[in-house]
Amino acid sequence: MSQIDIETKCQEIISDGFCIFRDLLPKEIIHACNHAFVPVLQEHITAADDQPNRGSARHFVSLPFTPPFNNPILYENNHLLAVVAHLLGDDMAIGTYATDTPLQGSIYQDVHSDISPLFPGEDLIPPPYVIAINFPFVDVTPENGPFEIARGTHLIAKEEALRQVKNGEIELEPLFLNVGDVLVRDPRCLHRGTPNHTSIPRPVAVISIVRSWYRFVYIPFIPQKEHDKLSDRAKDLFRFIPIQ
Repeated sequence: MSQIDIETKCQEIISDGFCIFRDLLPKEIIHACNHAFVPVLQEHITAADDQPNRGSARHFVSLPFTPPFNNPILYENNHLLAVVAHLLGDDMAIGTYATDTPLQGSIYQDVHSDISPLFPGEDLIPPPYVIAINFPFVDVTPENGPFEIARGTHLIAKEEALRQVKNGEIELEPLFLNVGDVLVRDPRCLHRGTPNHTSIPRPVAVISIVRSWYRFVYIPFIPQKEHDKLSDRAKDLFRFIPIQ
């Protein structure tokens, strides 16, 4: 990416709360992730005794750091890291490598942000300190639960932003992503998951990248043998994650 391209994407995130890279990731790798995720999801559902952890028929599942999920193109993508580093600084780190998956029977989530404000009760809006990267394992359609976002609400005090969304002053926009597309967003921007009306799960990967002083870790561990294969940059990105 040119410096102008990087700055353009960053400005979209700063002003709107998100940007989308179209057709960025290799489709064959994403299809492999979708295939490999089937037993991961089933194991999670079985272990949880079919009790969803993100609302009715909606599951948040950490991804094992094994093939194909550990392909560097997913977490060490030069285009994505260039944009995120421009927003967070070169000392950024990865804290989450997981998925959000609504199943048939899921419902609308409450409108929410993913992180708490740094200064509760204050109107101060600091620069970004967490950036979320999302990419679907399947095409996201109106039927299978698109992510809805309220553009620009990361720049408004949370309670006021919620009021404006509730009153219809700010609309919730559905985002339709195809396999290979990537959503990069400020997780303070208000959003919600919507119902999956199909019989097929709709997994979307969630990678959270944080400033070095903000600990937001939801990766259980990285196997030692996989960690040994990482580039020096990737080892630095995953430096907060346990190794086993």
